Amino acid sequence: INKEDAFHHHGIIANPNCATIIALMAMAPIHQLSPVCRMIVSTYQAVSGAGSQGIEELRKQEKASIEKGSIQCDVFPYPIVNNVIPMIGEIDAQGNSQEEKKLCHEGRKILHDPDLQVSCTCVRVPVERCHCESITFELKQEVSLSVMQEALKRAPGIIYDEKLDPTPIAWQDQDMVYVGRLRQDAYRKNCYTLWCCGDQLRKGAASNAIDILETVMQS
Repeated sequence: INKEDAFHHHGIIANPNCATIIALMAMAPIHQLSPVCRMIVSTYQAVSGAGSQGIEELRKQEKASIEKGSIQCDVFPYPIVNNVIPMIGEIDAQGNSQEEKKLCHEGRKILHDPDLQVSCTCVRVPVERCHCESITFELKQEVSLSVMQEALKRAPGIIYDEKLDPTPIAWQDQDMVYVGRLRQDAYRKNCYTLWCCGDQLRKGAASNAIDILETVMQS
């Protein structure tokens, strides 16, 4: 998305947050067609985003749930088995979590748009791997769905298919971000919604860091 930024550093290059990477991989090709003025993002984030301990806690709670045993919470503030937790990280005075603020601030920086408005709710779900995101976005100019679809199909690092329903279990252990369900809002002009899914351990972390390193080494 912003490889040129890798050459304007002071010795440290930050790998973005995993949810930010997945969201902006889907949004960057559209942003090039018309600037995105607003995004409303809901994330559905896998337990492995909290490390191997997150996976272990989910599996232990699944076993305890089946065996009618006591459910212990060490990693997450509430049981994650058969549940969703609408907070990831500490909540600030305005009610926003750390994860939500990362997506807002990093999105503006990566897209080079300090005026980008981002409203975000990050949710932990009982899935081992891959983050999913629902993104409703408003463009400054009108762009047809067909033009956006073609841009997504051509974009590197993305697989888009209007018939594709990206799900975590189908797309884990991949470096691609999968995009589907692109549609127009029925009530607001220049407003659309899409769904995207990506392996947050690979493209959302390790693979993206390798991409940054290769970019710098090839210069």
